[in-house]
Amino acid sequence: MAFLDDNINRLEPRYQPQFNAWKNNPTTATTGALLKSVQPDIDKGIFAHVGKSDPLLASKAKKMALQAIRSYDPTKAKLGTHIVNQLQGLKRVARQQSQILPIPERVVMDQGYIERAKAELADEFGRDPTAVELADRTGISVKRINYVNKFRYPMAVGSMANMSEEDDDLYQPEVQQTQSDSWLEFVYSDLDPTNQKIMEWTLGLHGNKALSNQDIARKLRMTPGAVSQRKAKIQQVLNQEELNPFAN
Repeated sequence: MAFLDDNINRLEPRYQPQFNAWKNNPTTATTGALLKSVQPDIDKGIFAHVGKSDPLLASKAKKMALQAIRSYDPTKAKLGTHIVNQLQGLKRVARQQSQILPIPERVVMDQGYIERAKAELADEFGRDPTAVELADRTGISVKRINYVNKFRYPMAVGSMANMSEEDDDLYQPEVQQTQSDSWLEFVYSDLDPTNQKIMEWTLGLHGNKALSNQDIARKLRMTPGAVSQRKAKIQQVLNQEELNPFAN
């Protein structure tokens, strides 16, 4: 006999086996299985209340979800809805975390989240994602992604002498831009993802390192000539503001 009367309970059918098993025998195994089954609702709650996730928030969200399960009444609401509502406390957790963590640690957490999203999108698209695509996936603004990508830890005096040639790439100076940032971003926002990447890698936009035509072509799996053609078309638009960032 099922633990719950199907005539009165609002528990989603997809959760009934795991919930009933946990309710009848709340062991580590049944608890883990139930938490795993409701993970989509946990993720939904994180993004609904905070907008992005990180390891600390994800861990806290699971603990809060377990508390929500323990207080859950199947006659009053769906389990998924109850969990999402109970995760509202993540807003306070996120604020406290932001205030407590030093800036470098907050940046490292965002870097890890952005890099994971970048890898996922690269697998999906077969190319590196644009800053806009990363922002859509992570919920982190393009401005914040730009800041995180450019962030460099302060270096002790004399430490440059101990850096290897491989490390030296991490401290290349940013590409200097004298053009109007608002006009660059306006043009950038109107491009397709491939042309956005060409613009990012040409100008060093959004924390990307400026690359040669050959390197851009290799990353986008096209010929250097095709890259040059796309640059020329982008330049035509930029020239409307009397800008010339792609000029040799």
